[in-house]
Amino acid sequence: MAGTRHLVWFAGLLALAGALLLGSLLPFASGLEERGGAIVAPLSRVAGGAVLPLTDVVRSGERARGLGRENAALRRENARLAAELAALRESAAAADRLAGLIAAAGPAYAERALAAPVVLRDPAPGRDVIVIGRGERDGVRPGQPVLGPGGTIVGTIASAQRGRARVRLLSDPDSAVAAVVQSTRTQAVLAGWREGLRLEFAPLEDPIAAGDLVLTSALGGRLPGGLLAGRVAEVERPRQGILASVRVEPLADYRRLEQVLVLTGPEPAAAAGADGEAADAGAAR
Repeated sequence: MAGTRHLVWFAGLLALAGALLLGSLLPFASGLEERGGAIVAPLSRVAGGAVLPLTDVVRSGERARGLGRENAALRRENARLAAELAALRESAAAADRLAGLIAAAGPAYAERALAAPVVLRDPAPGRDVIVIGRGERDGVRPGQPVLGPGGTIVGTIASAQRGRARVRLLSDPDSAVAAVVQSTRTQAVLAGWREGLRLEFAPLEDPIAAGDLVLTSALGGRLPGGLLAGRVAEVERPRQGILASVRVEPLADYRRLEQVLVLTGPEPAAAAGADGEAADAGAAR
């Protein structure tokens, strides 16, 4: 409503100015101009006062649009900087994880350790397999051990292609590796099952206890000995039987693996293909 009134005042002022201009051509125009000027002067001041708010509104709108464009540009710049910062933080975290992996592997395996990113997890139910972004062209071969956080073994290479490889985690039902209990030197088989890991063929009379560390065994030549694999969580000794039931906790969270180390080099003597572990595990059982 206020804008409409301002426009009416402005239009009236223009009409009066036009009339005075035409009247100036008449012989008696000088008197009319003086009287018209006396009438128009207050109207002009009123009209000017009415038009000024409208001008301020227009200028305010232009300033608001300019500020809107600047804000949009600032938001885009903030988003770009946030993305760059996130990428730098992720790169730094990845570098820290890799440095931790290499340091945990120790000097004995430093030259053989090949860093590999985890790119996929097998979604099949009952499977515990991951895919890494390294393959045959990098020296990855079936049977090679794969290390995770803390330098602990988390699995072995099941199969390899040119640029990728499948890692069968120790908790996979088809996984079975030679192991030894550090404190008792009990030789057994560390196998995967639905609840994690367990030691098979552990003699009932051996004094295995919760907290004992489980390492890989060089027996059979499949893996290097001494790689940390897990910790004994529970031991059950049935009244009848000759074998103990030993549950083992992994020392790495297999669900959170993002980078691993593959111990490349000479292939294990018994590594004959992608399914070698499953075949040997079935024969052992």
